Amino acid sequence: MKSKLFRGIFMVSMLIFAPLVFGAEQPGTVSYKIDGKAFSFKDARLEYSAGDGYITITRDGTEEVADPAEPSRKIEVNLGLSIELAVEEKALVGTHEAKTGDAMPVYFSWYEIDTDKDTKEKTLKDILASLDSGDEKQQSFRLKIDNFGPAGTVIKGSFSGKLFDEDGKLHEIADGVFAIPREDVKEH
Repeated sequence: MKSKLFRGIFMVSMLIFAPLVFGAEQPGTVSYKIDGKAFSFKDARLEYSAGDGYITITRDGTEEVADPAEPSRKIEVNLGLSIELAVEEKALVGTHEAKTGDAMPVYFSWYEIDTDKDTKEKTLKDILASLDSGDEKQQSFRLKIDNFGPAGTVIKGSFSGKLFDEDGKLHEIADGVFAIPREDVKEH
């Protein structure tokens, strides 16, 4: 009786503490680099809509940063991403590539510090890069999904690409990885 109780307690404690001991990824995490600058978040979402046949990986949020022109003042900036993939559930696991937003809507938002050439004044500039416009020979996005399971399953994968911003500048997305629990979109 005591050995069964001990074994039961041991198994429960392994389920609770194993992710911490073995360094498992935190569910809801996404990290990537844009032009070498690292971004990492723990509040990403992965939603699956069985009726429409698509998944959406999102991280929408804002962050307060110091205004470069007036460091004592804080400015709110957008930081996030949205990747939408429309394929049959049986085809989700694997590698998916796109060169246009029609094939795979992809958006990354962040900020950069911009310096005026004449006045040398520094300002924060919001940037939005996507596959919506730009040279299809230069832009691309690659999304790899390693696993897929029922609601609650931690879906893991990776991504990378080259996206144009609204000013026509090409940005490189590299080292993208995610581990996010699947949420199902409720059908209306």
